[in-house]
Amino acid sequence: MRSTVRPPEGADSGGNMGGVSGGHGQPADEASGAPERGPSPERGPAPEPPAPTAAAAPRPLSAPAAPSTSASGSDYHVHNNFYGPQYHGRAHFGIATASERSGRARATGLLDGDEIDALLRAYIRPDCFEAAARELSRTGVVVLTGPQGTGKRSGAVALLRETVGPSVDYVVLSPDIGLDQLAERTFDAGVGYVVLDHTGTVGTAAGAAGSSSDFDWRRVRDQLRRYGAHLVITTVQLVTGGLPEAVPHLAWRPPDLDKVVRARLVQARTPQDIVARAVAGIPARCPVAVVAEAARQIAAGADPDQAWKEHSGTAPQAVQDWFGAEEERSLREIAEVTTLAFAPGIGRRDFESLQVILEQLLEPVYFTPERTPAPSDPAASGTPGQAVHDPQEPQPPRARPVDRRRSLARNALITTEMYVYGATTREVMVFADTELRRWVLQALWHEHPTEYWDAVRHWLGAVVDAGPDPALQLCIASGLTLLGHIAFDEVVQSYLDPWARGESGETGQNLAVYVLWYMCLEETQAAAALTLVRTWAQSTHPALRGTALRVFSGQLGATFPTDAVKWLWAVLRSGVLDRRQERELGLQSWAQLFLTLVDCQEDAGIVLDALAHRIRKERRTRAAAYSNSGLLALEITLWVFTVTERLSGRPAVARHITARPGETALVAELWAAILCYRPLRRGALSALLVTARALPAVTSDPTTAAARLGHALTAVLPQAEIPLLKDELTRLADSRRARATDPDCVAIMLGALNRVKDSHSR
Repeated sequence: MRSTVRPPEGADSGGNMGGVSGGHGQPADEASGAPERGPSPERGPAPEPPAPTAAAAPRPLSAPAAPSTSASGSDYHVHNNFYGPQYHGRAHFGIATASERSGRARATGLLDGDEIDALLRAYIRPDCFEAAARELSRTGVVVLTGPQGTGKRSGAVALLRETVGPSVDYVVLSPDIGLDQLAERTFDAGVGYVVLDHTGTVGTAAGAAGSSSDFDWRRVRDQLRRYGAHLVITTVQLVTGGLPEAVPHLAWRPPDLDKVVRARLVQARTPQDIVARAVAGIPARCPVAVVAEAARQIAAGADPDQAWKEHSGTAPQAVQDWFGAEEERSLREIAEVTTLAFAPGIGRRDFESLQVILEQLLEPVYFTPERTPAPSDPAASGTPGQAVHDPQEPQPPRARPVDRRRSLARNALITTEMYVYGATTREVMVFADTELRRWVLQALWHEHPTEYWDAVRHWLGAVVDAGPDPALQLCIASGLTLLGHIAFDEVVQSYLDPWARGESGETGQNLAVYVLWYMCLEETQAAAALTLVRTWAQSTHPALRGTALRVFSGQLGATFPTDAVKWLWAVLRSGVLDRRQERELGLQSWAQLFLTLVDCQEDAGIVLDALAHRIRKERRTRAAAYSNSGLLALEITLWVFTVTERLSGRPAVARHITARPGETALVAELWAAILCYRPLRRGALSALLVTARALPAVTSDPTTAAARLGHALTAVLPQAEIPLLKDELTRLADSRRARATDPDCVAIMLGALNRVKDSHSR
């Protein structure tokens, strides 16, 4: 399903772009756009996705690629395609059906009541809760530190409910927000704010640096007190040196796991014998989130022993037995599990081809080459380094071909499954259990040396350079995402950074995009992914900037839409995209972000709000003509209104205004702006015509939608523009005959314009 973004008619793809970035690695204030929007009340909680099927070969998905010019030079394609659902971990990745949403829900914005209830259902306070609540009440801000899995997320929300109250709004801010931004931010009185998995510095060494940090924290604290708001920050980073004195930094400890399980099961009215078995089976050092999930499954009827087996936090017995066998595993066996860890669900022939390449690279790691005779050795010939072979000596028998299939059949971790593809059946290689993959990767990381991982890096590099098909690309990306849980720096330094720089061409860049999109589906990696892509967006390297634009236009943008809008604007406005192709990629990224949010049923109005904010600001400040920033906002708006859905080819804006009728006035305001700017008017008229004609296909009440759009346009267009719009749109519709539809939404929209115009003329 390919989405096509055409350069809008009349859009000026050249032009200079002025503006600078703000200090401290953040875009200037003007680039931050409109105020943050909370999730729309129309959006329900994300459904529980199906359990992952690691054995399944992922279906193709293409990242947004660099624009490719067609023969006519008029079509530019953005590839951000989903050919069916993708599953990774517990997250759903792909196109949603009518009853489900694709991807992970946005991680910032307003926390609604359902989300709060889900977090605090049967909540058990840890011993450190009371001290944290006192400090939050006293200073207005507190920082909770500690590793993943200690319950900091639910603890932060519980602290706000305790301090601020249960009936007010809680707002989740970006994990990438800096102290300087917090110190300059306008807060709403009586509102609770939370920053989850903060990626900024939470403490520094004592001395000059520590004093500076304490000064920044004092500014944040004073700003919150000024507005009467409260803020809780969570982070996994450990504080080094002296603690800042202005803001308390508290080590968060998990609650009693026995109490967590008992509370949830008693609330579900689970029989006492099941409760006792569930409490007795809690694994040691199990994360709170895992305990809560296992308790939910037990409350729903799952057997306690099976639930804890799935959430034990330790490698399954099969992996322990395989890696802990008395006889050391052979190179071939190591190559088998490594190949499957990065390429599950492929056929035998492809699997064996990949395995052969990996074995050749691993051989120097596990075998010492035989000694080459020295020149003085009696066995040496006159040629240094070559042994003498008696031509009369009988040659050894030729070795039999390596029987890899028999070796695979003996590997307890690996099996095969038969998949049906249309009228054909295909045998694919998979792990014996879907959960084995991540444990195998963890065992490989902990038990094998750097030389092994260097060989794996060269192997994956060779696979990428060979241009793997999209299914294999997704397999590799999901494998690297799982490895990122264990060794994030290894994944970034050995794979993501080089690929994002273009060292493996477009395929490598696409793979870097896939990995980061997969990471966004995991709460534990999303914040780190955001920080990494932000550094790419700030880079002077053009390939890094281009990769960052692509990542922000997809799942990362759906997870952190406000950050995506901020950085897409900062990159375009900075003027660093001086080449035509780079600039078009930046414009396409805005359009693609809007399409992604519409597809994910998230609040795509965040994109429209940001553009309207800049256009309004331009109108308040400009003298006679638009500035470069104003022209850029107008051009982006036209690209957004031109982007089409992947399967149907209909404008995404048509879907947006029918799914969210309250956004029609905002859409009309933006359309009026580009209609009144004559260089873009032709493209704006064309986009309006296509949108009106698409309404019968996207809503059951197209008449109301068309009339609503017509009335909204009348309310924002200058009076002199209304008859011009009617005449030009009528001529354009006559020249572009389309298949007759019932009702004719173009005529209905024009009729709404006429009625209001006539009423004004009287």
